[in-house]
Amino acid sequence: MKATSSPHPLRLVERLATLSVAVVAILSCASIDQGRFGVTTLEVRGNQAVDDAALKACLITRARPSAELSLGVSGSECGVPPFDSSPPTLRLWRWPWTDWPAFNEAIFEEDLQRVTRFYRARGYYDARVTDVQISPPQAREAGRSFRCDPETESCEVSLLIAIDEGQPTLVDAIEMTGLQSVAPDVVRDIEQHLPIRRGAPIDEADYERGKELIVQRLRDAGYAAASTEGSVDVQTKAQRARVRYAVTPGPVYRFGRVRVSGQGTLPSDGIEAAAGIRSGDRYSPQALRTAQGEVFALGAFAAVQVRERLDEGAGRADVDVEVTPLRPNALRVSVGIMSGAIQRTSSNESESVPQWDGHIAASYELRHVFDTLGTLRVEDRPRVVFQRDFPRLTTPTLSNILKVGINQPGLIEARTDTFFESSWDFGPDPYLQFRRDDILFRLGIRRGFFQRRLSLTLALQQDLFWVDPSPANVSSDGRPQDSYDFSFIEGNARLDLRNDRVRPRSGAYFALTAAQSARWVISDWTALRLLPELRAYIPVWWDIVWANRVLLGSLFILSANPDLHDASRRLGPTTYRLRGGGANSNRGFLAGTLGSGLTGGIRRWEANSELRIPIGDSFVIAGFFDVGDVNDQAAFRFSHLNATVGHGLRYHTALGAIRLDFGYRLVRLQRVGGQDVIAADSERLPFGNIPGAIHLTLGDAF
Repeated sequence: MKATSSPHPLRLVERLATLSVAVVAILSCASIDQGRFGVTTLEVRGNQAVDDAALKACLITRARPSAELSLGVSGSECGVPPFDSSPPTLRLWRWPWTDWPAFNEAIFEEDLQRVTRFYRARGYYDARVTDVQISPPQAREAGRSFRCDPETESCEVSLLIAIDEGQPTLVDAIEMTGLQSVAPDVVRDIEQHLPIRRGAPIDEADYERGKELIVQRLRDAGYAAASTEGSVDVQTKAQRARVRYAVTPGPVYRFGRVRVSGQGTLPSDGIEAAAGIRSGDRYSPQALRTAQGEVFALGAFAAVQVRERLDEGAGRADVDVEVTPLRPNALRVSVGIMSGAIQRTSSNESESVPQWDGHIAASYELRHVFDTLGTLRVEDRPRVVFQRDFPRLTTPTLSNILKVGINQPGLIEARTDTFFESSWDFGPDPYLQFRRDDILFRLGIRRGFFQRRLSLTLALQQDLFWVDPSPANVSSDGRPQDSYDFSFIEGNARLDLRNDRVRPRSGAYFALTAAQSARWVISDWTALRLLPELRAYIPVWWDIVWANRVLLGSLFILSANPDLHDASRRLGPTTYRLRGGGANSNRGFLAGTLGSGLTGGIRRWEANSELRIPIGDSFVIAGFFDVGDVNDQAAFRFSHLNATVGHGLRYHTALGAIRLDFGYRLVRLQRVGGQDVIAADSERLPFGNIPGAIHLTLGDAF
């Protein structure tokens, strides 16, 4: 008998895996409907005034899509400007499972009419299709008996449309009637911002947008019932067009009664006061939008709707504020990672730290406390802390943060929020690593102005910093690390003029934090702390943004408890010293290592410049240049550039941007007029032995 051998188990598994992949690939390959050709390319020639993407967006016939990289986040939509340009797109490849659009000659003939109709809408009345090529011609004759596998057989069709655009019909005159009773400055504003212009091609989209703009600007001026009709007189032979807008502004409206509904047992007078609409004031759509935002900002409602009711005879606009209260109790449990950045208080001041953690967060909210608009919050966050930059691992340390806070809107003034918050952070210091208890109490008020573009906060804070005098918590001179008390008054002002707070593409942001402390029985220092910051976002082209930031920091120690260490007397409380480096600072350095290093300093300056290039909706590639310094002397060291150049990638998600940055320190630009020095033991990238740092974190740098 002849013996037979069975395949080795690993080889059998390998063969089965290979067979499975092949079966999945075959089943997932896209196919064409029976009797059809698949459109592989659709090309338009002769178009000079109109962009390919804008024209093709209005056609039903489409080519088989490819994987592509598009510069910018905006894509072409049918009938939506701009029509003469679109972001550059790099087409890469086609996935086997990508659907094949089937060629339908009847629909394609209709698309040819859509081409000329699209041009007429842009003012090119003489435009015509001069040639159509369908390759192969057999695609016109495919019938029910036709079968084809587009991956292996020649059943693909290429389409070509050749166009003669002709000459455009230009706007010769623009007339607006009915504005005699409207203030001259409002009329001038309308004329200056009309999208349709004399001497430009007559475009239907611009004409319609002009009607919308007239109504919008009149409503902004108080004409709540304004309406506009229009007409266009086109002389095709003369290639001229006359545009007429017949405007009915109606009367100037005044706000009337404000009615609140849906609030249940919550006080309606507080809601009405927060809305801020007073009877007799001139009607304004912006006032309605502000009212909705301010009522929602009270934090007590899941939804807020503000609607107007016009009484034409009385020229009055009554307002309905309909609210949906949040549930009175909310309990949440989550698991997360703090990726190397902390925000100490609600003042929005955050910094990079050489520490990250994995944690469980359990929080409870009691809303509508005693049938008011107030909210009580309790959160406990047990943590496993790693004393390195994210995501590097070290020996983990257990820690815990407990927070309790309560806020009460309208206690002092309708739109002013009064708050109290406290926290107990037990665990390692993020910079110097000794274990401590950091307890703070904060009582303050905050208010927004100008649709919350300007936010002001004023708070009184007490910080209790207790260090266990164990051998593990001693300083370099053998003494225990300092425990201290620190009380101060802090003011924070933020002016946000960005077009988007999450992903800004234009505008500016200004911030100033100022804290003043006086030495007394519960404070060991008399000190002044100033932190001004300026950001500017400049649009370049194709949604590319040039983002810039400049910030300064000064800590003035005027007097200190003589029982403190020398470093504490000179540099102040360790928690509030100035430090730099990290994912949100100079990215050529790890968090806390810029300039004076982990011990901290009293002077800090930084400047960051970043070019952000979006690739589609989700990805951004960036190049950046960072400079800055931290020192422990009374003067800024502007000659210490510590210059860094780098690049990074961001992936935007619903939870924020996942960011990876590579920062390279420029050896020749570490100092100006002095010795160029990079310490031999400084952080270096894992490739090329280049001094620098890698950062993986959440959110943009600024």
